Amino acid sequence: MHTTRFAVPGGVAIEAQKKPQKDWVNILFLTLTPVIGIAGTAAYTWYAGFSLWMPLLTLGMYLAVGISICAGYHRFFSHKSYEASRPVQYFYAFFGAMAAQNSILWWSSSHRVHHKYVDKDWDPYNIQRGFWWAHILWIFYRNEQRDDTFANAPDLLANPIVMWQHKWHKVILIVGGFGIPTLIGAAFGNPLAGLLWGGFLRLAVIHHTTFFVNSLAHQLGKPLFNSEVSARDNWLVALLTLGEGYHSFHHRFPADFRNGIRWYQWDPAKWWIATLRYLGMARNLLTTPLPQIEQARMRAALRVVEPKMASVQEKIATEVRRRLDVAAAHLEKAFALWRRAHEERAQGTPWRRTRKMSRRLVRRSRRQWKLAVRMLQTA
Repeated sequence: MHTTRFAVPGGVAIEAQKKPQKDWVNILFLTLTPVIGIAGTAAYTWYAGFSLWMPLLTLGMYLAVGISICAGYHRFFSHKSYEASRPVQYFYAFFGAMAAQNSILWWSSSHRVHHKYVDKDWDPYNIQRGFWWAHILWIFYRNEQRDDTFANAPDLLANPIVMWQHKWHKVILIVGGFGIPTLIGAAFGNPLAGLLWGGFLRLAVIHHTTFFVNSLAHQLGKPLFNSEVSARDNWLVALLTLGEGYHSFHHRFPADFRNGIRWYQWDPAKWWIATLRYLGMARNLLTTPLPQIEQARMRAALRVVEPKMASVQEKIATEVRRRLDVAAAHLEKAFALWRRAHEERAQGTPWRRTRKMSRRLVRRSRRQWKLAVRMLQTA
């Protein structure tokens, strides 16, 4: 049985219970494309021969389409974590349509619902319904609770690029997603190989790497920044998803243009956006203040070990509380210094020393709360 709901401002309301209808177009498409893309490509390549341009075509198409989903559909259109120039938006609209994941408007509206109701019935790809539901099965059913007015995306409804793509995304998918690799293949004397490698195989890869964000990123890893929801941080998932695997951070701070906040964490979408800023094609990149990030980490870690406070010796509990008080005091000072550095920078006065002092206090806070957590874990 399935709960059908009708849209109301700010969410959805329960209307009735009925069996969901299968979407046979989606079922056939998502079943046949990996069969053709993997088995068909392997069989044809065995028969016709292999050339280096074939995997390079797959990789090039995958990167263009994948970055349009991760940095475009997701971080720009869904979360507005930065501002992008019109040429960049057209790039996202064109190549994003080739992912066969519907339009920007549809995708972003659904994703905003996911964030608002994560792990609840309203979540379209609720991981609580199982790995395979979150990964792909949710697409196999018609979503009758969808608000077709896209009331949660007025900014996108007002964007002419988004509305143009919403009208033509299926045409772009066919002409661009399958036509371009076929033409490239023809230039190398083998149009069918181009279609298979750059069209179907690339599509199967982009589908399931994107789907991993809804499934694996909600099951594998640690809830480093928010232990109240299922989202996890996992470097392996990040490798498979162009950086989208640092999902606990993302669900705690969705407006941040980064997913991997460390310079060394694999996040090609973050580096792409930073490069666009360097080229003058993106601006106002949103980042979360370091003390706020540290506060979220501390709270998430404490939530896991907090139940042990009632059972440890009073001496240990007292020391844990003392260290946590010290950590909180350091963070409070770090917040104040971070704000002061922001004001100094806006005024054009020296600010780096103030920011450095804030970072130093964050490190001191981290030492204290980590020791407190360790004491509870080993007690």
